[in-house]
Amino acid sequence: MLHKAAFAEVVNLPTEELAQESVLPVFDKPVSVKNRNVVTAGRFEVDGFYGYAMTEPIANVSKLGLGIYYNTSEAHAWGLLIAKNFAGLSSYADQLDQQFSLDFSRAPAPEMTIMGDYNLKAFYGKMSLTKSLVFNTLLYGSASVGAVKFVHKTYPAVAVGIGQKFYFTKQWALRFDLRLYANQAPIPFLNGALKPGDPKPDYSDFQERLTYTTNLDVGLSYLF
Repeated sequence: MLHKAAFAEVVNLPTEELAQESVLPVFDKPVSVKNRNVVTAGRFEVDGFYGYAMTEPIANVSKLGLGIYYNTSEAHAWGLLIAKNFAGLSSYADQLDQQFSLDFSRAPAPEMTIMGDYNLKAFYGKMSLTKSLVFNTLLYGSASVGAVKFVHKTYPAVAVGIGQKFYFTKQWALRFDLRLYANQAPIPFLNGALKPGDPKPDYSDFQERLTYTTNLDVGLSYLF
């Protein structure tokens, strides 16, 4: 049997001697990333890329583009994107032409995209494939505003997306961007205007609607 003296004694402290508030530690120089190999703040970056319109049914799905960015900090970058669409039609439009004699070259097609682009750099890290091969990676979100030019008219456009860079040197990187574009665009289907015997329509005959297009860009980036 335990002696009564073995039990803990309850100690009552005066209320004025107890802590009345909580205090968080304060760091004079907080550092989010140590030993950063790729420093982007205050530097320009140039991108050349190939774009693929993943949800475009009629027009050519390919484009080539150029991007110029200025990194105001390690968290923010501002840039300009210019992309030129390839001429011609998609493979699906060619298939419809072969099966149903529908000539979609009569419909207006996109020619060029110009966007101001903002990147929010959310995560910087390192990825090691082997003991001697290390990629510096950068994950970011993007928001863009600009215009999509068709052969007959220019439409305002916005886009949001997510991207990833893989730096294989301190200047060169592989860049991948997935963006969702939203803009007014002509509907390429028009009854009585696409078959060989139909009268050729004017571009103004095609109705317009809000169109969403998912685009994947793949390219090279150089940091100055």
